[in-house]
Amino acid sequence: MARARLRSSPWRTNITFEVDDAEELKVIEDQSIDLAICIGALEHMLDKRAVLATIYRVLKLSGRFFCLTPHADYVWYRTLAPLLGFATKHLSSDRMLTRDEFSALLGEAGFRRTWSAAWTFIPRGDMPVVLASLLSVLDAMGRHARLDSLRGGLSVCAWKQ
Repeated sequence: MARARLRSSPWRTNITFEVDDAEELKVIEDQSIDLAICIGALEHMLDKRAVLATIYRVLKLSGRFFCLTPHADYVWYRTLAPLLGFATKHLSSDRMLTRDEFSALLGEAGFRRTWSAAWTFIPRGDMPVVLASLLSVLDAMGRHARLDSLRGGLSVCAWKQ
């Protein structure tokens, strides 16, 4: 879909999309890209350390890595789902990160400048409507009170310097 839309875009000569194994990125040359985006996938990747090191390798200097992922410290994953007996993994190998864990892995990969924030993510497909409504209220409270544990997602940006 992205490639189809790009064909009619005025930016088509400046943008390319590549898809590859995230742990290796064999089709992407070292220091050749400005932006790597990972949305809703990092939690499914087995070797997050290798993924982040590879992303660092392919980014140009000043290149950015942007990621949206579920947040391991979210009250749903940490407390409510286990208490209520809800499974929160889509794959048996799924592993979500806390902000500190993500930050540490980015540092190990070589990223020195990072930014992170909570974002609204409510896994509505994994729960009854009543619980999703409750988590929507908790998310609004979390936004207002700046309590990241009430917000389901983690938004991270890291720069290669």
